[in-house]
Amino acid sequence: MSESQKFICDFMLGRLAKWMRLLGFDTLYHRDTDEVGILHQARKEKRMILTRSRALAEYENAILIKSEQLDEQMEQIKELSPIKTPFTRCPECNSKIECVDKEEIREDVPEYIYKVHNNFKKCPCCGRIFWKGSHYKEIKRKIDEITK
Repeated sequence: MSESQKFICDFMLGRLAKWMRLLGFDTLYHRDTDEVGILHQARKEKRMILTRSRALAEYENAILIKSEQLDEQMEQIKELSPIKTPFTRCPECNSKIECVDKEEIREDVPEYIYKVHNNFKKCPCCGRIFWKGSHYKEIKRKIDEITK
């Protein structure tokens, strides 16, 4: 599987989709239970389907995610594709996030956050703003665990 491989997670793998985005993978989340819809979208956009459905996993562009446990799912993903660019995608909408000037987000973050942090990233699509706060440290710890 190539480093630029794109994924689409079925409706049973929403949490995995979010974590894959945090790991830097271009990953869509298909909330609908319609198998035809996910197959069509995956083919159209050249995406690998990640699924918990044995029936859906029968298709050539699909991989069965064996476990219900996130840590075990992440181990399986690590075996499929190298993790190289964490924190480059919005965990909510999958867009690439961009570095922004601190002054640009002054009105969009709490005053305390603005004062104690200097580096910010922003999603150009949904507008979410990211900084290296307490959540970052916990997510980074988990990513370090996964990538070792």
